[in-house]
Amino acid sequence: MKKILITLSLIGLVLFSKNNTHAQEHEKWAIGHGDLTVDYVGSDWFFSFHHENEAHDQTLVLDQNSRNIIPDNSRFDFLGNAGKPIWILPQINTEGIPFMGFNSKLTAKGIFEQDSMNVHLTSVNAPGDFFIWASSVNGVEVSMNSADGLGDSDVMKFPARGHFHKNLGFSSPGTYLLGFTASGVLADGGITTTSEEYFLKYEVNVLSEGEVDLEVVYEDGKLGAELLAIVHDDHGDDDHGDDDHGDDDHGDDDHGDDHHQHEGVEYPVNEVALRVKGGAAKLVPSDSNYSFLGHPGELFYELPQHEEEGLLFFGIAADELEKGIFVGDQVQINLKSVTGAGDIILFATDTFGKPSVIFNSADGISEADAFVTKVSAHAHQSMAFSEAGIYRVGFDISGKIAATGEEIRSEKFELLFEVEKVTVLSEGEVDLEIAYVDGEWEAELLTHGDDHGDDHGDDHGDDHGDDHGDD
Repeated sequence: MKKILITLSLIGLVLFSKNNTHAQEHEKWAIGHGDLTVDYVGSDWFFSFHHENEAHDQTLVLDQNSRNIIPDNSRFDFLGNAGKPIWILPQINTEGIPFMGFNSKLTAKGIFEQDSMNVHLTSVNAPGDFFIWASSVNGVEVSMNSADGLGDSDVMKFPARGHFHKNLGFSSPGTYLLGFTASGVLADGGITTTSEEYFLKYEVNVLSEGEVDLEVVYEDGKLGAELLAIVHDDHGDDDHGDDDHGDDDHGDDDHGDDHHQHEGVEYPVNEVALRVKGGAAKLVPSDSNYSFLGHPGELFYELPQHEEEGLLFFGIAADELEKGIFVGDQVQINLKSVTGAGDIILFATDTFGKPSVIFNSADGISEADAFVTKVSAHAHQSMAFSEAGIYRVGFDISGKIAATGEEIRSEKFELLFEVEKVTVLSEGEVDLEIAYVDGEWEAELLTHGDDHGDDHGDDHGDDHGDDHGDD
């Protein structure tokens, strides 16, 4: 292995470093066959997770093609309530869905007792539950089920020289970081050998960039909502015009009926995860007008009011509603609940930089936490998160019928946000290490502790397939 190492010292700078200890950003695997490979060769464990035509670990991506409904059948009660959605990687090859298998073809027979080893599910970091099972004429055999906790029963047997497929299920959209540990009893000596934990990453209906609008709809006398991931004809260069972000309209930009021409992919609100990337991290400004965000210099995360490359551009639209149906030609979105890592704040900034807070869960949730929007309007505001982590934001939609004066209200919807964590490095020595390894460039940030004699605490050849180039 040829390795050239270049180190640059960064002293006195404030840096944001992504904190993703177990699995860095990998290339995506969205279609075709591949395997989780677990092998024991010589005296070492080897893992990999990727499409069969790739050489490095990947993140497996599922979309709505993998969506199923839990059947009203007692054999599948372990998956949750009948009628609820579940996203499945099926045990049979299915068009439009990745075909993921399990592989141990390099593990020779005679190495382990009974020519098999065990692979345990040892950690789940996710917004939902994870399942592995097999269906056959003999019934349903459940191998792993995180819904009832993790234990010795969450295990699969891998036969030596084996290759097989099972069903994998995910109860919620979002990012799943799953830890697996392999073990086996050596035939020669009866000693149990155990691997380190190995991490797989799955993304289930995760939207992480581009424009996504919360669309208010009115059908069959009922208010509702959906998410629309906008598809732009001009490579995303869509002109919404000049937003009038005054204090009265919370940043509404009225596009008129022409906005109905936007095309996109529609999703049920409760079936998508919206990712707030690490690039959304900001420091609270010293301007006292922004004190609602925290103390100056504190870290927060913002989906900005104006479009920024690489981040979600989140909007609220009522341009599917017809005029004359509601009193004042307006409806409102009412914040009902916020659960998760911290607080959420929706605010708009006017032309002169003055912010107007629409709702702020830090001071409690009341009827005042409402966003009023005109029919045919389309608005963008800033959405701020006080901490990294998973948020579930509940809301409903209300309006008064013009003909009767009666108020109608939708069911409660829930938006799922995943906020990536970053670490602020503001003191001490930080090195930007640039390495040339096996014909490829890599880069990472390294911080130094009191012991300057260490080797930077990182092993570029770890078994997790980490790509240090995005730290």
